[in-house]
Amino acid sequence: MMMEIKILSSSERALLVDIEDEDISIPEIIQHELLKDDRVVFAGWAQRHPLLKRINMRVQTKATEPLKVLISGSSKASGKASELISEAKRTLSK
Repeated sequence: MMMEIKILSSSERALLVDIEDEDISIPEIIQHELLKDDRVVFAGWAQRHPLLKRINMRVQTKATEPLKVLISGSSKASGKASELISEAKRTLSK
């Protein structure tokens, strides 16, 4: 099944999304990247129930639209994952 993301609430500086059919690893990596961003006041996630694959993720920003910051953080996380895959392939091919 493919991951599904729904916006639960959105304002000028806060965003709450529901991530369905995903474990905690992806939100954890995105949160890590978001917390490096000076525009971010808060980035966190909570698993609704350990047996359900549903996670709420919240992003609060200083002045920037939080959806743009979430997309940027997700893109950076994807780049880090690509770097890891490339390095693993390079190491394993030796």
